[in-house]
Formats: sequence, C-alpha cells, structure tokens
Amino acid sequence: MGISKDDFQAWYDAGTGGKSKIVVVGKVTEIDGSSTTLVRAEPQGINPHVLMLKIHVEPYKGLFSPHIAFEKEIRYEEPAEKEAFTDVNIKSKEGSFTLKVDFISR
Repeated sequence: MGISKDDFQAWYDAGTGGKSKIVVVGKVTEIDGSSTTLVRAEPQGINPHVLMLKIHVEPYKGLFSPHIAFEKEIRYEEPAEKEAFTDVNIKSKEGSFTLKVDFISR
C-alpha cells in the first residue's frame, strides 16, 4: 500500500451550532482484504499545533485472503477550535508527510 501526500487534505469544518472540527481525508489502496483507517497517534508530538495521525492497517483475518486491490477513502474527524492545528502529520510504514490545514471550511 503506497500513500501519497497528494491524495490527502485537511481542513476545518464550521459544523452546526458553532461546534467546529478538523477533517482529514485521503485515498489509500487496500490489498488482500486488509482494512485501513486513519487514527490519532499516541503520544502526540511536542508541537501542540501539529496533529499527529497514523495509518493503521488491519490484516485480513479470514482463512484465505482475497487477492484484490482497491482504492478507498479514509477519513479522520475530531472536534477542534478553528486554528487549533496548523498542520497534520501522517505516518505510515512507508514514511510520513505533513499537510497544511486549510482554514476555509468546506
């Protein structure tokens, strides 16, 4: 599974009732029946303005894994005040990259 910074975006959603959240969306390729999610990394880094996430891949648990590959959208959301995070760092087995957070709600 290869990941590319070009396939990910991060932004603030103003939400309803004044409850804003940060949203991170990206595309990954799942292979052989695995399941991929985007989760908050623990521990977080030393800079409180950088949200640290990691790509978690759960291997297929059946007896015979299907030999397939398909593109999937993964998403992470968390309540956050606008401008609480300026960047999002995403880590996977292949490495990591950092995205700037778009301050324009979508």
